[in-house]
Amino acid sequence: MLVVLLWVENVPASKGAHLISDKAKRQKQIVKFFKRVENSELGVKDYFAKHQTPISIAQYYRLKKRYEQQGMIGLEDQRQLGNARKIDPRQVDLLRGILTYNRHLTSETLKHELKSKWGVDLDKSRIDQFRRQFKLTRIKPSTVKQELAQFAGIEIFSALAIHVGILEQWSATIQKRLEQVKQTEFYKDRSSRETGDHIYARRRDGRFSSRYNRLNKVRKMKFASIADKVKDKDFSRLSLYQTKQASLNRKNLALLLLPLVTNNGASRSIDKPLGNALGYGCGYNYKNATIDKYLRELKYLQVSTELINCNAIFWSNFWKQYDSTDHKVACYYIDGNVKALWSSKRCRKGKVTMLGRVMNCLEQVVIHDGFGRPLYFRTFSGNADLQKHALQSMEQLDELMSEGQKSRTQKSRCTRALIMDGGGNSVQTLRAFSKSQYHYITILDTNQIAERKFKHLSSAERYRYGKASLQDCCIEMVDSKQPDYIYETRAVHVHWDNGKECCLVTSIAKSLFDASEVVKAYFDRWPFCEKQYAMMKAAVCFYQVVGYGKKHVSDENMIKRIKKHQIDLQNLQQELKIPLSQISEEEQKLQTLYEEERRLKEKSRIKAGSRFQSPKNQEALETCQRNIRKIQREIKKTEEPFKKKFTALRKKRKEFARIQDKQMVYHVDVELDQLLTSFRLSFANILAFLAKEILDGTPVEMNTLIQSILFLSGTIEQNPEVRKIQINKNEKDSRFMAKLSRGMEKLNAFKIRHPSGAIYEFKLS
Repeated sequence: MLVVLLWVENVPASKGAHLISDKAKRQKQIVKFFKRVENSELGVKDYFAKHQTPISIAQYYRLKKRYEQQGMIGLEDQRQLGNARKIDPRQVDLLRGILTYNRHLTSETLKHELKSKWGVDLDKSRIDQFRRQFKLTRIKPSTVKQELAQFAGIEIFSALAIHVGILEQWSATIQKRLEQVKQTEFYKDRSSRETGDHIYARRRDGRFSSRYNRLNKVRKMKFASIADKVKDKDFSRLSLYQTKQASLNRKNLALLLLPLVTNNGASRSIDKPLGNALGYGCGYNYKNATIDKYLRELKYLQVSTELINCNAIFWSNFWKQYDSTDHKVACYYIDGNVKALWSSKRCRKGKVTMLGRVMNCLEQVVIHDGFGRPLYFRTFSGNADLQKHALQSMEQLDELMSEGQKSRTQKSRCTRALIMDGGGNSVQTLRAFSKSQYHYITILDTNQIAERKFKHLSSAERYRYGKASLQDCCIEMVDSKQPDYIYETRAVHVHWDNGKECCLVTSIAKSLFDASEVVKAYFDRWPFCEKQYAMMKAAVCFYQVVGYGKKHVSDENMIKRIKKHQIDLQNLQQELKIPLSQISEEEQKLQTLYEEERRLKEKSRIKAGSRFQSPKNQEALETCQRNIRKIQREIKKTEEPFKKKFTALRKKRKEFARIQDKQMVYHVDVELDQLLTSFRLSFANILAFLAKEILDGTPVEMNTLIQSILFLSGTIEQNPEVRKIQINKNEKDSRFMAKLSRGMEKLNAFKIRHPSGAIYEFKLS
């Protein structure tokens, strides 16, 4: 309307005069048309039906009525004045103001408001026209979603994972690996190769039927090693290539929180009631099938090594900002974690300490920093030789931490020390450290301590960090594999006030670490029989074996043993050829007597522990048994000159029978186990960060820490700007709740941003 009025006001004078003349001409033509209709013999309707007219019959009646009432003025064309208006300009301004400051109102609501308060009656469509005209389209108000959460405490762990930034590092590592695989020959479309039984055995909706699972090829490859499976894998069909980074972060967060929402760290337990906590923790309540598929695709990518390296670099750099102390020696602790592998197949074995038996197992070699936080690990099928892999793992970790930095000099490398328990105290291991760029600290077994081995004894001094007396000295040890080799190293002989003693050996010079510092460095990591380490492994489910494939390989050690036993047996049998032939003749006589003895016993009966038989049979039985004993004495007499050789022969035969058919062994694939352990390692670091920085260094076991927070209920309110999490207190544990309340203030100060874009806001009530 306003636009039309402005246009009329700005019409040029010459053009306005032309418009006025056109109006008068139009009015005269309309009057002539009225007279023509009136003079016609036809009625109005018949005239309009028979002739082509400039106006419609409705316009004819309307214009004629106005002409009769107003004359020529009633025939003026008023279209340039705009359409009929229900509201005046003042009401239009009012409507514009209402729309400007209440853009959240719907047109229906605005219609009722205008009519009830200002008496303006407008249709909904007219209000929508004004919105478009003024460019004030409706903005939907932000929805506030509030819900009760049974496991509201899990949001604290999620917020910490987002805050430290490990999720982005994992996603970048996975995407980088995807690009690498894309350049290989495995990234091809092999869908055309599926023919025959494979297609026939599938269901129409794409799922695998039971018949497909019974196919010979499928059954054979079901538990095969990942190295064999990837040969026929079509990587182009992996759903990871279509997964966005936000989804990757969410699934990685779900894997990180797996120890929280399951009792055993296994993805199959996600479908249990506790698994519903994932809905709050990572924003989507995943099922086992989704997480299992995601893990399988990561397994096919063989990305575990990249994730292990990513964790080592990230956490070593992360903890540097919280440890500003300039240490003389950077200490790293190494230990093994043996996990029992329950399989009917013969796999590589090792001693499972927690079960006290030698059995199929996987063993992890884990390296921790000076505060017991895990940084790096490797998983091995069977027993991991700590003596062999300790230095190798340390070199790999050092290389990772040196990435992007200038190579360290020989002098700076010597300030790193690896601390091991008694499992790494062999002379062979200590000799290897002496040739390397790293120091060591380890403890000797009780049978390795003898007064005659010590020399250069210093005067006793008190232990500054405990109740003990220390004596710095040197010790001489003999290499068991080279008895003529003597190894000398520094030792600290510890005499505890309770009467016990131990001996620590190290290659660190006295100028760097005195005796008290050596003892403290060792026992800071292994207090109370490694309780700290054991509790950490239990909390993050380090003991859980995830899933594995097996590859049938030759057992070279067993093959050598079998060949050696065969040669030894042949040599012994050759040396004992004559006595063995004599014994063989006597044993043939024994077989006849054994048969006769059995028949005589069958003719008797046993009652109240005594044998009853006829006098004749009893005499025959006694005679038979005397003959048996006589032959046995003869055999023993024949063996007497060759007693040691016959003893060796029996042992060799027994052992040879035991190791028969053991030339092959199953090598367990550790790819999937390393994948999940990577997430568990990071979860242990997040728990350490929570206890140290958020809860002011509270001394608490990780399992206790999890239970004290995870099972707290509360309410969650989701806004576009803020995600408010109000957690209910545990009235029984007021001391911990006070620390948690202060910790929440620290979390709020971090301004952690939820994946939705809202900022976390925690409150304890």
